Amino acid sequence: MEFKRELLFEVMDEVGALLDMHYQELTLHKDVIKLEPQWSQYATLEQMGAFVVFTIREEGELIGYNAFFLNRHIHYGSFLCAQNDVLYLHPAHRRGTTALRFLDFCEAELKAMGAQKIGYHIKFSLDWRPILHRRGYSDEEVMVAKLI
Repeated sequence: MEFKRELLFEVMDEVGALLDMHYQELTLHKDVIKLEPQWSQYATLEQMGAFVVFTIREEGELIGYNAFFLNRHIHYGSFLCAQNDVLYLHPAHRRGTTALRFLDFCEAELKAMGAQKIGYHIKFSLDWRPILHRRGYSDEEVMVAKLI
């Protein structure tokens, strides 16, 4: 397995199949919410240093990704937060320690980039918080939503 940071434009052509699997597995309200990434906005944020993508490859094939928004907290300007956007690992590679090693890799890279806090959003339909809890993360907030 190879873990690395890649530029979005380098992986855009490869990410489609995984992104569709990710959408099918986790997105709620698919009848209303369609998968249509705003690639140019992601690219702009990446160029500004406000978005980063980490990948997992096996023998060169993309099998997973973990992407974050990096921003100074609007209340605490000197505090750099890494807020997870998307995290996905192909189901065939979820056994063993691959995901754990990837999480550790991403955390170390974000820390080296100056991030002081990492936040993940986790759907109740696939609640993997126990994995993060064992790695020192704690529950801080609950998000509630309503389609209108």
